Amino acid sequence: MGKLLNLIAVLLLLTSCSSTGCLENQSSLPLAGFYSSRTQEGIAIDSLQVWGVGAPGDSMLVDGVARNTYLPLRSSMEIASFCFHYDQKELSSPLLNDTITLSYSSQPRFVSEECGAMYFYEIKTLQHTCHLIDSVVLVQPEVNNIDRETMRIYFRTAEPVDDGEDDNDDDETGDTGADQDTETEQS
Repeated sequence: MGKLLNLIAVLLLLTSCSSTGCLENQSSLPLAGFYSSRTQEGIAIDSLQVWGVGAPGDSMLVDGVARNTYLPLRSSMEIASFCFHYDQKELSSPLLNDTITLSYSSQPRFVSEECGAMYFYEIKTLQHTCHLIDSVVLVQPEVNNIDRETMRIYFRTAEPVDDGEDDNDDDETGDTGADQDTETEQS
């Protein structure tokens, strides 16, 4: 009986976790930052909902205030679309929803013995509607496990009203080119 306990103890020691382990980020997710097309500054969007189009299960990525969002890609697909819904009073119509569609390739890569393999992606093209999104700039087409901004989404923003009057001449949130799709290709 003592030999059996010794054998179990040795096996437990040999199969215990290593002290180094995998300390790296194991997710390759494109990060989209939000910017004002008017000022080129980073902004927070209030009452925003973002979800994956056709994604399985609950794919709500943002529901509230956000300065950026991760847009997860699936290794089994080559195209992913994301819907942006604005939940503010005047903008809450589904007719003003914007969509961003990414075309990409995926490659499995061996990272390390501790971390194993993970998928890295390369964004080939992106398309977007132009309701409240003015433009999308692909900053980094390679998506790996480094947490960095992959794209910048520029939203149409209104000028702040200083005198308390409602001046719609400066409001850039109207539908300008809303029925257009804009495509950006990475060369």
